[in-house]
Amino acid sequence: MLKLSQSKCLRSPWSNTYDPPLEDGSMPSERLRRLEIDANLAFDQYREMYFEGGVSSVYLWDLDHGFAGVILIKKAGDGSKKIKGCWDSIHVVEVQEKTSGRSAHYKLTSTAMLWLQTNKVGSGTMNLGGSLTRQTESDASVSDASPHIANIGRLVEDMENMIRNTLNEIYFGKTKDIVNGLRSVQPLSDQRQQAALRQDLAAALQRRQAKGDSN
Repeated sequence: MLKLSQSKCLRSPWSNTYDPPLEDGSMPSERLRRLEIDANLAFDQYREMYFEGGVSSVYLWDLDHGFAGVILIKKAGDGSKKIKGCWDSIHVVEVQEKTSGRSAHYKLTSTAMLWLQTNKVGSGTMNLGGSLTRQTESDASVSDASPHIANIGRLVEDMENMIRNTLNEIYFGKTKDIVNGLRSVQPLSDQRQQAALRQDLAAALQRRQAKGDSN
């Protein structure tokens, strides 16, 4: 379970207690605590659906006109294969509730960190890693059919999909292009044969040209 530190103490979002105990530790309001419990259950299912393992935690705290929170997701490889990796995502959300209570403004700042390591006989050890931070804002209605958790969940889901695609295209796509540029897919013997053939053709053309000039 991931935990967020405050005053060198740790508050569990599941039990809402500090370890070690802290009498004056900051606590969410009763309404927000119920929302925090539901959010942890919802993102626990989200994590299992997308990552098939790992850990997640959701922390919420009160603001003057709404609330804020952080969603933490971590998935590390089991290390049993020749490819190791780890995904960490941090989603900080600020929710400004309208006076009517029927709509809210959501501001999401997300950071994702991805690390991969391969260890193969042919290529040796290779480390690839990258991180991205992106931000988005959105207004949405709040109702029984579209509660805060659903609105935040859609934002997080869309943001993680976008970040995954960007990491794949920018970081790993560019790395693949560089590796392919450094490594020739054609055997060295074939390259030598083609170079020799080009030299023979050039010499034959020179001899033909010299013979034409002499005539």
